[in-house]
Amino acid sequence: MGVSFMLMESPILNNRYKNFILATTIPVFILYGIFVIFPILQSLYYSLFDWSGFTKNMTFIGLKNYAELGTDNFFLKTVWTSLKYVLYGGVLIIGITLLFTYAITGYKSKRMKDLVQMILFMPNTVSPVALALLWGFVLNTRWGLLNSILQGLGLGFLAQGWLGDDYIFGAALSLLVWIHVGFFIVIYLAGADRIPPSLYEAAEIDGANEWKRFIMITIPLLKDVIETSIVLWTIFAFKIFGYIYAFGAGGCGSDPSPGIRNLSVQLYLTAFGKRTPINRLAYASAMAIILLLLVAILIYLIRKVFKSTEILEY
Repeated sequence: MGVSFMLMESPILNNRYKNFILATTIPVFILYGIFVIFPILQSLYYSLFDWSGFTKNMTFIGLKNYAELGTDNFFLKTVWTSLKYVLYGGVLIIGITLLFTYAITGYKSKRMKDLVQMILFMPNTVSPVALALLWGFVLNTRWGLLNSILQGLGLGFLAQGWLGDDYIFGAALSLLVWIHVGFFIVIYLAGADRIPPSLYEAAEIDGANEWKRFIMITIPLLKDVIETSIVLWTIFAFKIFGYIYAFGAGGCGSDPSPGIRNLSVQLYLTAFGKRTPINRLAYASAMAIILLLLVAILIYLIRKVFKSTEILEY
């Protein structure tokens, strides 16, 4: 004990430890500055200009791009759509994930747990474009799998034009829910596995059934996991691009329907849209800054809400 304490207090070892910390963290900060901080500052700089992005002609206009965003109905609609993804998607994904967590943690067989977990996670291993096109095939109005099944079961009155304007948002949201439930279930099950079995045993002795044990023990002790998943989904909802773009385009090269565009998709179409080229890179840069601020504000509010609640430990 005394020898180890003397070694820890050794100036030589302390210097080596500090040098090691510096040698491992400085490259990380440099890379973070190059690939994160610098692009943000560059976007902020571009947002102060009128610039297409493909010429050298840049006209300084100050905050006019931001002022225009405030009156751009297309942009405001995509902001609202992004917030709907956050809210509706968050409720569905977290709710369904908790139900799967309740069901899977009740399995006695570890093999069965791993099998169900693997099946649920599988969509995350497939290309976003492939999944989006598959979902479009399932929901196609004329020859889609869902409407065909409903017709075959004699429930044709339930068949709808799922890819029409009235249902397109729900169709896109169902795709995202299907994919992300499998992603979050891995995190939730890992959190549930760390809860000491003695807590469940004590509750069982007190007469609590399985559902009550889940409500009173599992969910409160997964509070940090739930907070992390809500933060992650908030970020995902704003930055998801591939699934929405491919699903909305339907494989025919058209622009996604305005009803399902989030900020990332609208930003891309504003800067680089092919079918309806706008080519306003500076204006899109202003959108990117607003996107960053919105996500930062929402994450701050989420952390604030969870921080105000009681922290449970075991």
